Amino acid sequence: MSALMEWFKSRNEENAMNLTLVHTQKVLECTVEFDKGLSFLLEEKNIDLALKVFFRVDELEHQADGIRRNILNMLSQAELPSKIRENLINLVKRIDDIANAANACSRSLISMNHKDFMSLGENIHSNILNISKISVEAVKKVNLMVNGLLKGEEAKIQELGEEVNILEHQCDEKHYAINRSLVSNNNVINPFSAIVIHNCISTMEAISDNAEDVADYIIMLTVAKKT
Repeated sequence: MSALMEWFKSRNEENAMNLTLVHTQKVLECTVEFDKGLSFLLEEKNIDLALKVFFRVDELEHQADGIRRNILNMLSQAELPSKIRENLINLVKRIDDIANAANACSRSLISMNHKDFMSLGENIHSNILNISKISVEAVKKVNLMVNGLLKGEEAKIQELGEEVNILEHQCDEKHYAINRSLVSNNNVINPFSAIVIHNCISTMEAISDNAEDVADYIIMLTVAKKT
């Protein structure tokens, strides 16, 4: 059992455990809500409803930030080994990066030229939706990994981590396919819109990248030497 797991077990720090779980769940809500908004936009072609959902993502990300600050404040006051404190701070930051990516993409989708975005074509839209849905699955598995970390379920963590890596690779492949389609797209859109759209898609792919970063870090924690 890792040093971090042992600390949770020996100190019975329910506040730390509960806040970490609540934070991870809130981050998952951000990605689920983002995916919902994207579906409204690209599948139902309902821009107004999609925008309402994207604004909701911003609210959820703000709530996640508040939970993160509470955790950091609690850690600053808790009596615990410096390495444990550092591990928890790094874990919370990495988890929060997932919500940051989802919210950054939502903001891009709120402000961009929707006419240009909607003109990209069904193939590109399909791959964008696939990235979003795969990213949600990756974050769900990260949520399970955080639960496993706090419960000491090391074998389960390893298995989930491998699954997150596979999902992240699938997003990479979809992102690559989108880029190939974009450069061969015959639709003429203004250069600024093209930049915004490209950055938005790259940020969307970062959701799964950040999920993989959390998964890799959790796996590292499970094999870290006791302090």
